[in-house]
Amino acid sequence: MIALLLAIALALQFAQRAPLTPAETLLESVVLRAIVEAPGTDAPGPVATIAGSEAKAGTIAVTCRAGGCEAATLAVQKLRGLILSKGMAQPSRSIWIGTSPDAAPPADTIAAIHVAAGEAPILRVVRGLWSTAGIGDEVTEVFARQGGPVEARPFENVGQPQLDRRGVPTTTIVTGSSHTAQAASAAAASAYFLATLPNDGAEALLSHLMVGAHARLAEDGRRAVAQMGPSQRASADVLILLGQAIDREQRRIRSLARFMPSPLDATLASRMADMEKGVASVWSSLGITSSPFVPPAERIRGRGGDDRRVPARVAGAASTADSAVLKLANHADVAYEIVNFIDGKRTISDIRDAVMAEFGQVGLPAVVQYLEALAKAGSVTLK
Repeated sequence: MIALLLAIALALQFAQRAPLTPAETLLESVVLRAIVEAPGTDAPGPVATIAGSEAKAGTIAVTCRAGGCEAATLAVQKLRGLILSKGMAQPSRSIWIGTSPDAAPPADTIAAIHVAAGEAPILRVVRGLWSTAGIGDEVTEVFARQGGPVEARPFENVGQPQLDRRGVPTTTIVTGSSHTAQAASAAAASAYFLATLPNDGAEALLSHLMVGAHARLAEDGRRAVAQMGPSQRASADVLILLGQAIDREQRRIRSLARFMPSPLDATLASRMADMEKGVASVWSSLGITSSPFVPPAERIRGRGGDDRRVPARVAGAASTADSAVLKLANHADVAYEIVNFIDGKRTISDIRDAVMAEFGQVGLPAVVQYLEALAKAGSVTLK
């Protein structure tokens, strides 16, 4: 009888326990609370580094511009105080924070969080470019929402450092004078979580990535539906948009492997493969085509309007050419992304499809002209 009463009491106690927030599934509640409540203490210089315990594990960078540097400075103050003085576990990766726009992140940086100034009514999280889609977008959004309302948006140029050319995905937090504490806590928690992977929140991160993938694909789906018009007939561009968006989320899932020990655990690899298949199911669920989903890298193209040449970067050469040939308002961003997609495997048409899906109508002739200009300047080769 006593055992039964004890069991009932424990059950009632458990039932009254408040559910965890999404952020608390990634970092322990006590750690997350400590980061949020930690005051700013010492005043770091223009560059501060919290050394990781594993020299070859890479670096997580936090960068800033102008007004965003107040939040970035507060973020490093929080982490330095907790790790160096309060005994919070040392991360395996180093955390580098540069509060000077001229400071360049270390060569071994594998993910970056940028803090920019803005005066939006709520904190804004700007996702990285499609070419380097990474887990940082999901992690930062989860931690930012812990402190209040957040608006998550696709990439827009708010002065991010151009780290994508190095294969470094960059997520941006756009803050204002009323969001400094929220931005600092989000940046600090995100950097610490990424710097400690694999950790106890890695399993929950996989679930968050799957939920986030479907949310982002829903945004792309709405764009596709708008492009199809009232008749809802899918054009080639609509299929390209959805195919590239699915491929983006699959690459984001695979990017988790960069933070895991090598060789990748077989169970984790199987889980990630299943997640990729789950993301691809969006293709058939929208009902816009009866054809099965084929990854962009495996798609067989028609010959009309196709350019099968494969560009490759020339080591040490600057990727410079007149981007105005693209005749777009955001031609500099599109030109930058064109180069980011050059991997020695994608054809010119593949690259055009990728930037078109991300930025909207980008014609193949303009992309050909730009890449040929880069080839003439010696920045790339075309084979």
